[in-house]
Amino acid sequence: MKVLSLVNQKGGVAKTTTSIALADYFARHGKKTLLIDFDPQGSLTTSFGLADDADNPKALKFLALARGGSEAMPHKLAKNLYVITSDIGLEKANASLITKIGKERYLRRAVDELNKKEKFDYVILDSNPSFSQLTINVLYASDKVLVPFKPEFNSYKGIMQLFENIEELKALQPNLAVLGFVVTMARPVKSAEQAIAEITDFAKDQSCRVFTPAIRLAVACADAPSHQKSIYSYAPDSSVAHDYEMLGANVLEALEGI
Repeated sequence: MKVLSLVNQKGGVAKTTTSIALADYFARHGKKTLLIDFDPQGSLTTSFGLADDADNPKALKFLALARGGSEAMPHKLAKNLYVITSDIGLEKANASLITKIGKERYLRRAVDELNKKEKFDYVILDSNPSFSQLTINVLYASDKVLVPFKPEFNSYKGIMQLFENIEELKALQPNLAVLGFVVTMARPVKSAEQAIAEITDFAKDQSCRVFTPAIRLAVACADAPSHQKSIYSYAPDSSVAHDYEMLGANVLEALEGI
C-alpha cells in the first residue's frame, strides 16, 4: 500500500477534482484504490452524489478506528474504487486531537488498520485547504505528497510555506517526500507561463518534478461534480479528460517506480 496525499494550503486549485481523477484512473488500471475525503467541506463526498452525517461523518469515526471506536467502512463506488466520506463534523478533530499524545499519527494508524483487512494498492487523501491538525495528520499518513498548483499571481508564496511545514514534519516522519506538482486550471496567458516557469525551477531545487501535462482550465471540471461523475465519465472526449488521463498515467508510473 502506498499513500498519496493532495495538499495545498490554498483553496480553489482543483485539489478534489485531481484526487478523483487520479483515483478513477488508478482503479480502472487494476489498482485497488481508497479515496479519503479529509476536508470538512466534503466536496469529494458530494461530487459522488453521497451524503454523510454532518455531526459525526465517517472520516471522523475513521480516526478512532485504531482506538476501538466505530469502524468506518468505506463505500464502494466502482470496481477497485472505494471512498470514506466526510462532512463539516470532521472539523471537530482539530479541537479533539490537539490534546492527544501522538496526535499526528491517528490517520495513519486508521489507514494501516483498514488495510490489514482490505489490502489496498493505493490510498489517496484529499486534504483541507489550510494548515491544521487535519493537515498534519494527512502529511504524517502520506508516503508521497502531490501539490496541485494553479498558475496565477502570488500562488508561489503559499507553496513556500507548505514546504517549510513539510520539512518540519520530517522530524517525525522521515519518509515523507513531495512527489511533485501538477499544474491545474492552466490558461494560455503570459502570467500563467511565468508562474509555471517559477514552480518548475522551485521543483528542481527541491528534487521533485512538475508532472505533465498541465491540466487546462475547462468548464467540464466544474460541471462534472453536479452530475455526480468523474471528468472521464462526464466529458470523456474533452481536452481536460485527455489531460487527466495522461497525468494519471504519469503519476502512476512514478509511484510504481518507487
